[in-house]
Amino acid sequence: MKVALLLSPLLLLAFLTLLGQEGAPSPDAPANPAAAKPRRPGAGKRPAITQPELFAPLSNRLSIVDPKLHRDFPDVCVDKGGGLWVTYIEHDGVADTLHLAKREGRQFTPQAVVAQPGVLHQPTITADGAGGIWCIWAQVNAKDIMTLRARRFSKGALEEESEFASYADAGASFADAGTDASGRVWVTWQEVRPGASQIWTRHWSPSDSKWSEPVRISTAREGGNWEPRLAFTDGDGAWIAYDNSAGSEFNLRLAHVDLSGKVKDRVLLETPEYEARASLSADGKGGLWIAAERGRRQWGLDARGHENAMGFNAQKRLLLGRYDIATETFTEVPVPHNGRPTPAPDPSPGYAINVPSVLVREGQVWIACRYFTSGMWRGMLLRYIPETKTWSMPAALPDSSMGQDRHQEMFLGPRGGLWMTWPSDKRAGKECGIAGVYVSSVKTDAELATLPVEPDAEVARTPEMEPYLNESTPPRPLTEHHTWKVGGKTYRLVWGDLHRHTDISNCRTAFDGCVMEAYRYAYDLAGLDFLGTSDHTDVGKKYDPYEWWHTQRHVDVFFAPGSFTSLYAYEREQPFPWGHRNIVFAKRGGPIVYINRAFYRESQWQEELPVAAGIQAILPTELWDILKRYDHPCAVISHTGATGMGTDWTRYQGGIDNTYENTVEIFQGARVSYEGPGAPQPTVGLRQKEAYTPAKLEPKNQPIPPAPITDFEAGNKNPAAYNNGVYQKALSEGHKLSVFASSDHIATHTSFGGVYVEEFTREGIIAGFKARRTCAATDKIFVELSCGEHLMGEVFDSKEKPALTFHVAGTAPIKRVTVVRNEQDYHLMEGNDKEARATWTDANPLQGENRYYLRIEQTDGNMAWSSPLWVRYWGELGRSASGNAK
Repeated sequence: MKVALLLSPLLLLAFLTLLGQEGAPSPDAPANPAAAKPRRPGAGKRPAITQPELFAPLSNRLSIVDPKLHRDFPDVCVDKGGGLWVTYIEHDGVADTLHLAKREGRQFTPQAVVAQPGVLHQPTITADGAGGIWCIWAQVNAKDIMTLRARRFSKGALEEESEFASYADAGASFADAGTDASGRVWVTWQEVRPGASQIWTRHWSPSDSKWSEPVRISTAREGGNWEPRLAFTDGDGAWIAYDNSAGSEFNLRLAHVDLSGKVKDRVLLETPEYEARASLSADGKGGLWIAAERGRRQWGLDARGHENAMGFNAQKRLLLGRYDIATETFTEVPVPHNGRPTPAPDPSPGYAINVPSVLVREGQVWIACRYFTSGMWRGMLLRYIPETKTWSMPAALPDSSMGQDRHQEMFLGPRGGLWMTWPSDKRAGKECGIAGVYVSSVKTDAELATLPVEPDAEVARTPEMEPYLNESTPPRPLTEHHTWKVGGKTYRLVWGDLHRHTDISNCRTAFDGCVMEAYRYAYDLAGLDFLGTSDHTDVGKKYDPYEWWHTQRHVDVFFAPGSFTSLYAYEREQPFPWGHRNIVFAKRGGPIVYINRAFYRESQWQEELPVAAGIQAILPTELWDILKRYDHPCAVISHTGATGMGTDWTRYQGGIDNTYENTVEIFQGARVSYEGPGAPQPTVGLRQKEAYTPAKLEPKNQPIPPAPITDFEAGNKNPAAYNNGVYQKALSEGHKLSVFASSDHIATHTSFGGVYVEEFTREGIIAGFKARRTCAATDKIFVELSCGEHLMGEVFDSKEKPALTFHVAGTAPIKRVTVVRNEQDYHLMEGNDKEARATWTDANPLQGENRYYLRIEQTDGNMAWSSPLWVRYWGELGRSASGNAK
């Protein structure tokens, strides 16, 4: 919510802080805690700490909490009479509803249930000049598409709900609403479309009670446009900040739109670094202050391994600057400690700064944002005074712990005071609690503890990246797709990633990034056709049903029928010898099949899909049974086979149940290829002198890329049968499993899983997995393999010698195509072209089963694999090979 600076401000209230506090003060804490002492100048770099040094002293603390109901995504506005209103999403375990409440004394009183139960996302609220309150929110419609809805509350009653913005093949969300100096309501939002999201606005006038026609704000010819925010000056019209992904990097843009719909859009800041998720506020002096996230260079581009420093959220810093309207110039302000005013000295990847919001009040620039420390995310408040160029020490918001992607909004209160709102589940670690809404004013008139002045401070830049081992290959255009016609049918090759973690997972909470960043990457940088983020069910913490709902909520936000098919997924991290598996659903609401039996028996799914009592873990055989009883489209994908997370394929004496499990993640960017000992390894995304990960051997004994890994058990302290977890072992044991590729933690743009689909729908993708029409690649390498009218993935009998037809369209020159038969390199074709076609006949097939798949190696370190054909040959045996290859 944004409002024009019309309210007369109060005198500054005392800003007092708590120093060295181990926990956040409760709402009943004393109103005037002891003031913190400022740091002495020249104190130098600070050591990293695990608890906040300061807490923001708040007054008039209000909350909306319930021990059983989640209340989340709050936004607040002030009406022209000074009334304080809040809207928020309430979740009861079954559905979301949108609520509206008003402050009455020391509490908020419910006023209305604004939206009917469903799947809701990111509401916003503002008061119009005619005395009404507007709620704008996104909600899934009957076609599973997010639409923007609007509803006005006036004179104690709700008016009719209206569909504010909707698209047949894309979502609409990320709305921000505000009121200008004349009482007009403005709303800006994102048309959520892969590779081409657009920013729009409309305004409502109290003079005629009508909405204007939508006006497109984003004018860039390339890239997607993201997460707009509003601000107003004394003049007519509105200012909108957002970011754009042209050139495979996110940069800031700023637009002004007048009442006639005329738009002036411009680049605000364009550097090789990630700059996104901006907020802005007018200063009343002809300028706009803008705060945003700044991340590392090559964000979301080729990166291997799972080192924290390469994550979506690694090296995230605060960006702050002022845009002068008259001169149309943007001037950045140096932020202390290299852009991280939190305790994380270099060379640490740092406690990231996320989703900053900014508000200018009486010449002071206030910034609220999220930061990570001590295993969890909190809100933070800090202040910058342009006149003296001084920064306050960051102060944590009490009761603000929750996920990375939650906003903490600032607004001018009934009489001009500084107020804030945020959600929190008051977690003490990474375990999810019950979310509640918090609203409070900030004491602002005492001396603030300040950070040491840095006289020669410069705007911090993230370092240049180390050079790649192989020269990076330009990606295919986002709009380039491949189809395969065979057997009278046409199949479309769609690319996806179904193993991608977010801040919900326990492992790399601070660095993997939130679900929003995963979809930014998938939409605009990787150019994926489908994505399922896959957070852990049991590692270190239980995957809470509300976290699962929140993940599914974002699946719905980013669903764009025909161009992007988001999927519902999570990861069961069962250790070796049974193996980690990702579970992928076509429909919302699939059960979380915990590994811990007690977790599952305590869950909401035990009643409908019960498991027996006991102390043993729920093994894959029981997982398959639960999924069959659930009886909805689903795919199960195992991964990292030759590790402690993997699968000993010799232990499945009864075979793999192929009802839902038909696929192995043969490669992941976070680690390596698990095709087989001695098989070639991709080197794409590796930096010079970078080892394969994980590197358990002493450096002198490590295979140096591009050398193959000959023993996956080497370097382990305890005996383990990890070599039994490679893909080739699964095939030799008789398991009928296709191949796929995904990222896992941190890694980006080096894992592309392909599925040939008859219909590009959620159900169509699951059907492709069931048919094993899949391929794995480190780039978008198009791979076809067939035998007559039989496609890769099929099992069939033949009396004819198998004649394999393949087509490979690479992204760089193809060095080698290898036909692997029964886990042995059987026929090699070498060349230097970007395309390879061949029909090759095996003149000496074995009696019985012949398993054929392709391995493709490019000169740039990229690789691809087809899924196998299982040919049961019962014909005559021959003596010599024949065929043609070109």
